Amino acid sequence: MTESRRLWRARTGVVSALLGSLLAAGVVALPAGAVTSDGTPEVGDVAVTAGGTELAVSAVDPPSRTSGAVAVYTPAFGTATNTNPWGAEAVLVPTDEVGAWEVSSVCTALSTCADPSWRAGGNEIPADGLVLSVSPGGSPDVRAILRDEVSAGDVVRFEEVVSRSATTTVDVVDPSAENNPPGVDPASGECYPGCRGAEQLVVYTGGSGRTQTGTNDYGFEVRVVDGIVVGAGGNDSEIPADGTVLSGHGSRGTWLQANAPVGAAVVLDGDELTVTVDERAAIYGAEQAVLAAGTAIDDANASCVMFSEAEAAADLADAETLLADAREAAAASDAAAATELADRASSSAATARYRTAESRAAEGRGVWVRPEETTPAQIRTTLDRIDASGFNIVFLESIFQGTTIYPSAVAAEAGVAAQRPSMVGFDPLQVWIEEAHARGIELHPWVHSFYVGSDAATDGPGPVLSVHPEWAAVEREDVGATSPMPSSREPGYYFLDAAIPEARQYVTDLLAELMGIYDVDGVHLDYIRYPVSLPWETAGFSYSDYSRSAFEAEFGVDPYELSPDDDAWADWNAWREENVTSFVRGVRELQQSEAPDVQLSAAVFANPSDGLEKKFQNWGAWADEGLVDFLTGMTFGTSADSVGADTLAMRERVTNENLLYTATYGPFRGSTPQTMLDQVASVVDAGSDGAALFAYNQLTDEQAAALADGPFRTDAVVPHADRVGATVVGLDALRERVAGARDACVDKGTSSSVDAQLKNAAKFLDSGKVSHAQRALDKAADRIGRADVSEPGAAVFVDDVERDLAMYGRWLDQVG
Repeated sequence: MTESRRLWRARTGVVSALLGSLLAAGVVALPAGAVTSDGTPEVGDVAVTAGGTELAVSAVDPPSRTSGAVAVYTPAFGTATNTNPWGAEAVLVPTDEVGAWEVSSVCTALSTCADPSWRAGGNEIPADGLVLSVSPGGSPDVRAILRDEVSAGDVVRFEEVVSRSATTTVDVVDPSAENNPPGVDPASGECYPGCRGAEQLVVYTGGSGRTQTGTNDYGFEVRVVDGIVVGAGGNDSEIPADGTVLSGHGSRGTWLQANAPVGAAVVLDGDELTVTVDERAAIYGAEQAVLAAGTAIDDANASCVMFSEAEAAADLADAETLLADAREAAAASDAAAATELADRASSSAATARYRTAESRAAEGRGVWVRPEETTPAQIRTTLDRIDASGFNIVFLESIFQGTTIYPSAVAAEAGVAAQRPSMVGFDPLQVWIEEAHARGIELHPWVHSFYVGSDAATDGPGPVLSVHPEWAAVEREDVGATSPMPSSREPGYYFLDAAIPEARQYVTDLLAELMGIYDVDGVHLDYIRYPVSLPWETAGFSYSDYSRSAFEAEFGVDPYELSPDDDAWADWNAWREENVTSFVRGVRELQQSEAPDVQLSAAVFANPSDGLEKKFQNWGAWADEGLVDFLTGMTFGTSADSVGADTLAMRERVTNENLLYTATYGPFRGSTPQTMLDQVASVVDAGSDGAALFAYNQLTDEQAAALADGPFRTDAVVPHADRVGATVVGLDALRERVAGARDACVDKGTSSSVDAQLKNAAKFLDSGKVSHAQRALDKAADRIGRADVSEPGAAVFVDDVERDLAMYGRWLDQVG
């Protein structure tokens, strides 16, 4: 990122963070504290039992429950809650009354369930219902409420709460090595980032001597001035000179995200922290959302972004009117109306901001999808929503947990179930392909390569290892076990041994079946690695009889006898790495021989050393050898900066030799729509050729609308299918933006000169002269780089043009 872009991001980041935090807590866009029209609750609502006890909903569709959480799982989350058996769950089905739900089953870990088929965790979510799910660890223990006050046949109601308070304890103020031992790494004796320990909630004050909290990306922070939250989101926050920063790691960060939006009132009494949200917070949030939208419109104009200013301005005007009405309602002491109006104002303002995002005409826009649809009509409905959101690639989970979604002759011949039981009766993969192509969307089967089952999903090793236990990867601590055992570092997960020829051939045959029978656009390899293998003493993989004997035959030593101090340890690591790489190489040879038009891609860990040292996944070597057409680097960070840094590291490793579609986890993490959009922008700025989102099954309507109104509003062609054609499309769009910038972001001479070179490049590509086109792009880059710009917005425009020219240059390098 150039200095001009960094400063511009910093300038706009204040209002962006304010808006993002308001969305996170439901004060903006997601009308928390207001049961939706279909009766589905939201964060801040309360579940009222038949006896009148109220449980405040702390999360909706969370990827995991925090200690003492009261969560609601909806069909948007998936088919099941996937929770552990130590909590309590009530399965709810709708009644004729909106907001009222009948209990069909309830079970807690505190007592024997009334029906043996009922479960305290991991329940299926009814297609038209909900699951009320609570976790252990709260005080009081909320599981006891479900045990004692909720029975099958009862009605549970979800009700709106205009004002709510939440209380918790803080662990330490101004943490240091001396006053916060949990914040110190015992291995080094040094503080963890910010001296904030795991699962801690800490306070940093202006008198601490720090200017920043210094924390890492695994938490959430809010900034407080005069007892009011003035900013939220991210980590390593600046500490207000006259205020504090509340900083939570893990579930304590989740607590802050759910309970401490901008505008909330904060009281710290000793170690007791109380946060109150009411109509004043909603109005404050709307005010900040309107400010953010206005700033975004001004900034987009200043940097010559192509967007509909009229639509954005209309949304902003609506927001301002609603905000004025909210203030009037508050003055009349109608808190409920004031909150509802302020929420609507915030939503309109957020939409205005989304409309100002840059939207490119050539880039990859992927989304991972776990198919839960069991009819063609359901598949069409899902694809309509994916299409409306602006995606152009679907990574469809087609081989996972040891089964295929399509009827597989390969699986049947191996003695494995020929198809997932829920899919039997039709071929969903064929329907997905036909319907995706009808919408101009590519379909890439997403394949779990070596992961084949889990205790939670398959109740044990799964269908493959149940039939072929001799194919199992064996953890070092499980040597001698008589049956397949799960990974200790990826709890409950079972893997194939990447070295065993029969296991490798089985997966290869499945891939050959996919590419040979179906008109797929690509094949997407996931879990193309060993399980996490650190610490090596216990968690190292794989010490199967086959791996031990094969390695010993080649190197003269049993790897089970080795440690990192031995010279042969490097050989053991390299041997495991080559098992993965050689498998990818074999798949590449298969693809080029049998399906040369199919694209081969892989989901990989963005940090090169992390993937290699822990899992023997050397994706850099795959790119060097040309074994994949593109990589989706999995970036698990919660901030835009962190996913941008991961993307930059990947781009530096693969240089210009490979396409990257960075994977961000906004939907899965429940990130705000604005945070999700900020991450998309960040990875693009860092050199990604598009973005992919994990996962569709957690994509909210608000997130989908933000994409459709924002960075995905323009139809885009994928570069991997035709790099030259995608470059031509991109150049046409770039010419339009350059023309619109004339006498606004750059002078007429610069605009005309750059446009001429872009036009020349497109002509050369049309006639097949790639090297000539590259020289024209180089000339355009040189000319825009010499533009005389003094305004920050104009500098951002120049950065954008240089970024896109570099991207098109990479694509043409890959053609050559």
